Amino acid sequence: MLIGLTVFALAAALLWTALGFPTAPTSRLDIIKVALTVVAGIGGVVALVVAYRKQRISESAETRERVKLLNERFGAACNQIGNESPAVRLAGVYALASLADEWPQQRQVCIDVLCAYLRIPYEPELESQWYLDAESEVRLAITGVISRHLRDGAAVSWQGHDFDLVRAVLRSADFAGVRIPSGKFFLSLARFPAGWISFDGMVVCGGEVWFGGATFDGARVTFDGAEFSSGRVQFDGAEFNGGEVSFRGARFTGGEVDLSEARIRKMPVFDDGEKPGLRLP
Repeated sequence: MLIGLTVFALAAALLWTALGFPTAPTSRLDIIKVALTVVAGIGGVVALVVAYRKQRISESAETRERVKLLNERFGAACNQIGNESPAVRLAGVYALASLADEWPQQRQVCIDVLCAYLRIPYEPELESQWYLDAESEVRLAITGVISRHLRDGAAVSWQGHDFDLVRAVLRSADFAGVRIPSGKFFLSLARFPAGWISFDGMVVCGGEVWFGGATFDGARVTFDGAEFSSGRVQFDGAEFNGGEVSFRGARFTGGEVDLSEARIRKMPVFDDGEKPGLRLP
């Protein structure tokens, strides 16, 4: 009120002075009206500034609360993934994937945790039926989550992110239909002890996929119907110890698939015809 009265008095005095000190009642009334209008305008501006500051403070508080909640969910999901029970670990996998969808700022961190789990040393039970034991089921769930987010049409796409699966141990994996337009997909030094690893329909159109030093021990590895239009797929030092490696129906239209340094006991299966961008031993 004091500020308002001061502004009113100052505005009235300035107007009265500017108009040459009029004495007519009408002129004085007009000066009062104009001064009040000035006060009202300044008051409106002040009110808008105050409202804006309150909104910013409220939004900042909401953002801090949301980040705090997301961090708590992240910690809880990580604890689940480290649990001794396979069922709890599975729940942690899906909780972390859901969090990655909702938290784009930390999506790569969530992906890194999922990939880190696959890099934990593990010896699968090769005699178990259908190549599935409890730990293999958890790892299959992780590769399934990754694959669904790398396919076209995913509700939330993870394309363009990096996937570090160096030294991962996978008894079976379904990467069919994934698209790698950018980013890196590292499977260097990974081990595939038996089972079936499918890259059928994979599209590499700008990213990099590395299998350097990977070991395929009797596994069936299929790239059937895959498309390599740009980017690079490298198999430096990879070992194919039996099993089957198939590129049936694969299209090599511009990308590079380098098998020249791979150690292959049995040559991969290709369709007849020209294969630009494909380097064989």
